[in-house]
Amino acid sequence: MSGDLLAPDPGSLHSFAMGLPCVTGLRIDELVLRVLLGGALSGLMLVGVLLARTEPAAPPPPLQIPPPDFSLSLSADGRTLAFSGTVDFGLTEALRLRLAASPDVRRLTLDSNGGNIYEARGAVSVIRAHGLATHVAGHCASACALIFAGGQGRSMAPQARLGFHGYFIPAHRAYGMIDPVREMQRDMAIFRAQAVSEAFIARLSSLPRAPMWYPDHAELRAAGVLTVP
Repeated sequence: MSGDLLAPDPGSLHSFAMGLPCVTGLRIDELVLRVLLGGALSGLMLVGVLLARTEPAAPPPPLQIPPPDFSLSLSADGRTLAFSGTVDFGLTEALRLRLAASPDVRRLTLDSNGGNIYEARGAVSVIRAHGLATHVAGHCASACALIFAGGQGRSMAPQARLGFHGYFIPAHRAYGMIDPVREMQRDMAIFRAQAVSEAFIARLSSLPRAPMWYPDHAELRAAGVLTVP
């Protein structure tokens, strides 16, 4: 009947199914793979074009290293060098260069609250090599006091103060590489080499980190820390 749906012929269905997967000699899975690869390549080309058009990133700003926080000033007669500020990185080399350029310097005056102990030791070696005297007109403490001890002759103004304290390095900051006891012994060796009394050195070895200890001038003189009236 014209209004009825006709069942398809099995033979024709087989022929249609066999012909459907073939497109100009390619299987459907191969065709799909080629389409996907083509799309991926087009996407990569688009990304490349966009990247080529993108402005290059600005380079990072240069590392700004602050200058050392100290000054070395030469007196008008060229015989006294004044140090003030922090015992900071670069002090040893700066002191060495300044003395090489100023051979008439005989005395180093100190005004500092302290700083890096390793630079203080380096400064001591330079001071001793040049046979300089050291003098404090106002305040000199911590690492500065070690520099003062390196002078061949050591003097202080009547109201000047010299401050000492002990070592303290928290365990979580030592990283197993710094031994506070050994570091203190190195400093005590400097005081000992400068003929400071053993009793005074023993006192220094037992000082806490705080408060700062300011011995009076009479005690400093009796211990050999002060050598010039």
